[in-house]
Amino acid sequence: MTRRGTGRLVFAIGFVLLLADGAGLIWLGQLSGSWPMVVIGLVLTLAATLLVALYRRWTRALEDVDALWRDLRREVDRLREAVAAARDGRHPED
Repeated sequence: MTRRGTGRLVFAIGFVLLLADGAGLIWLGQLSGSWPMVVIGLVLTLAATLLVALYRRWTRALEDVDALWRDLRREVDRLREAVAAARDGRHPED
């Protein structure tokens, strides 16, 4: 499994656990008449929503890093070609 796949799995597990715990606490709080349990359940549900937002932000940041990495790789390849051309005694533009 890749690092990105591992991260996706961790976020998915976290989302499911937070959502299930939040829904369970809301349900138990309503059954028992305990408003603090309902409030904690709502907070956990909100945390699950924030986790989704953080995941989307994280994937966008990784895509930006990947794009920069590809640009850097292309630049290194161009420099290698220029060095090889200079060793052969020709100009890189030829």
